[in-house]
Amino acid sequence: MKLSAINNVVKGQASNLPFTLRTHIEKEKYNMRNVFITTVAALAMTTAAFAEDAPAPVTGPVISGEVSLDFAETTNNKYGGTMGLDLGVDVSGMATVDLDMSATDGSSLTLDNWTVGTTVNGLSLAFGDDNGVMPGAEGEQTLAAPAMAESLQVSTGAVSVAVGLTDWTADITDISNVQGAYTLGVAGLDVTAAADYNLDSENTVLGAGVGGLDLGLASLGGAMTYDVDAETFGYETVATAMGITAYLNGDDTDMLQNIGGEYEVDVNGATFTAGANYNIDTEDFAPTASIGFAF
Repeated sequence: MKLSAINNVVKGQASNLPFTLRTHIEKEKYNMRNVFITTVAALAMTTAAFAEDAPAPVTGPVISGEVSLDFAETTNNKYGGTMGLDLGVDVSGMATVDLDMSATDGSSLTLDNWTVGTTVNGLSLAFGDDNGVMPGAEGEQTLAAPAMAESLQVSTGAVSVAVGLTDWTADITDISNVQGAYTLGVAGLDVTAAADYNLDSENTVLGAGVGGLDLGLASLGGAMTYDVDAETFGYETVATAMGITAYLNGDDTDMLQNIGGEYEVDVNGATFTAGANYNIDTEDFAPTASIGFAF
């Protein structure tokens, strides 16, 4: 018998069933369909709710490091080498942690710099021993560098203020100095104006930094400082091109004191660096070289 004929027989038999039985069967089919639809909808809503309530993935600490072989001039025109290890631990997110550690062959691992902080409603707070806001450069032999130990830095937008503490382990209310900086864009340049005020000596050091001057093949920048009490002015100009960073600095008594530079190139995962500083007054030439392997 063909399939169509069988279906006709089944339909015919179903039509001969009592009315109450056929009604009951249709009602059960309707109820089962509703249960199925309800179950699917409930599962979909539960899945969506779980996805919304699921916590955002937590980013763990980023650990980076470098092993370097550093070479420099020692005594009697000899050159010696040192193996160094640099480690960094960085955590970003609701809270930030920045730990910089180093060691040399035969010495213990030491914590060089550390900073912890967070951001609340666009206001960044950072506490640590590397939060100064005065502009810097490369050689920095002639720039005034006001000391700042542990400090609290507060930043919002282009404004940063750092409050330095004399010894935070002994007295957190003993403020040593206060630094402030403001950075703005002028004609494509990043211009920073800064100042340091020492509460003990009541001396003020003014600073300024400029960066981002693109000349095509090279970019120029620099920094200057003025010590109010000492009445001394220092400057440094920095140029960068094709892996080479060169600087020139001096002060108001001797406008040309140091010329230096550094060249860095990466070869198959290794970073080769060669540099030198030449003091024009003393005619002292100090070359350096290093090979670094980052991991």
